[in-house]
Amino acid sequence: MSTSRGADAELVVDTNAPIFLVKFSTATQRAGCVVDYDKIAFAMLPHCPKCVSALLVAVEGTRSKVGASALKCPSCSGFWVPPEVVALPGIVETLAQQDTRPAHTSSEDKRTGQCPDGHGLLRRARVTWHDPYFLERCARCGGVWFDAGEWSRAAQDDLFSNLSEVWSPAWRKQLSDRESHASLEVDLRAKLGRELFDLLHVVANRLESHEHRGVALAYLVERLKHPDEFGDDDA
Repeated sequence: MSTSRGADAELVVDTNAPIFLVKFSTATQRAGCVVDYDKIAFAMLPHCPKCVSALLVAVEGTRSKVGASALKCPSCSGFWVPPEVVALPGIVETLAQQDTRPAHTSSEDKRTGQCPDGHGLLRRARVTWHDPYFLERCARCGGVWFDAGEWSRAAQDDLFSNLSEVWSPAWRKQLSDRESHASLEVDLRAKLGRELFDLLHVVANRLESHEHRGVALAYLVERLKHPDEFGDDDA
């Protein structure tokens, strides 16, 4: 329940009701104020976080037991998905059928927006390092905004078993580690040359799961530190 008071009016909005209830105080009625109910009702409807003026519409077949549904923007094709809807059986396939990845990354993915349920600014989180995309989540209600194509990508990345993890410090560290490894590989490839780097990559991959990889690593270290102590015979 929220209350807004003005010079001659008091507006009471019951946000806990299945449908927002708008009431005006007796003082407002006596003052003879002209109330634009259509404008008030429109402002209370869920709007697209990115298109702002576009109203979101419920996606058929996504209603949860508590009454929440996935919502779609008819303008940009993004989805607003409450946490209880993410947990619905078959929801991944249902929304994936209506989700189309655009040919180019939308400019809308470069910014966040307001929670459609009126809880303030959504928190952005980078999902991947390579070919990056971002998701936005409401810290209060847990709803997540997916730009067009992002629901399908999240499904491919198997994120829905623990979607909230994307906004955790551990996830950010994981992305930072990947960025560091990618930068190291670029640097090594430039310094060693593509042929030698590829050979080193093959050797590392083969040793990675070998039971004696520690011995092999020790040999390589000693060989590179003291090359004169090892023969040049390749046999």
